[in-house]
Amino acid sequence: MVLCLLTVFSTTSAHSEDIHDVGNKQERCHEISKWCSSSAKPDPGDVYEALWVENLDLAEQTLKLPFLQHMQLGDLQADSYTIFMIQDIYYLAKVTDMLEKMSEKVLNPDLKTFMKRRYESYNRFKIQMLQDFHLNGVTEIKVIKAMEDYLDEYQRVMEKEEPIMFAVSLLPCSRLWVWLANQLNIGYGNAYWTWKKNNMDGHPEKHFKDLLNKYLKKENDVKRAKEIFRTQMQNELNFFKASVQH
Repeated sequence: MVLCLLTVFSTTSAHSEDIHDVGNKQERCHEISKWCSSSAKPDPGDVYEALWVENLDLAEQTLKLPFLQHMQLGDLQADSYTIFMIQDIYYLAKVTDMLEKMSEKVLNPDLKTFMKRRYESYNRFKIQMLQDFHLNGVTEIKVIKAMEDYLDEYQRVMEKEEPIMFAVSLLPCSRLWVWLANQLNIGYGNAYWTWKKNNMDGHPEKHFKDLLNKYLKKENDVKRAKEIFRTQMQNELNFFKASVQH
């Protein structure tokens, strides 16, 4: 029964929502080569890239965590992965709800379009995930503290910050998971190959780059965006860390 669960749960993941936006191989290889270089210096006006480059230390720390290392070895326990996936579905459902609220309240046309499209995409994926795992909803899921803290930060940003900062807060999961999938040495024979395959070809820049670079011009806004981005990167790290302790 555990092996059956592993087969089902390794097919996809809630954070892999961006897998639907797959570009050609040449474009993906160009993007991955940029992301893997900690010494790369983004253009001065490229806030989107600067957010990532300045937080590669957290990405690299996340990659070294037991959860991902055991996934790479192929010996990650199925029950640990199952619990991780249930938490991830909870994340997807809650962020989808927040995106719906943001799409309704935001007035700026560019941001409204962004939130609406992200909501529609996330909602389609949420429905798919719930169907795949035969869940009616997420109300019965007991959320772990790392995930609770992560979602609390989303809620805080939604309520206290400018709308563009909610877009910033969404970016770490989209960008990190693509990078992780491409860093992990997981082959076809590994039980977690499908996780790698489903996450490695996302292109978050298609949704975020022009928007962030257009609206994050002021020094104070860039500074705040960097703080929020790093907080969410740390929340990603904490989620992976809490999923397997050793």
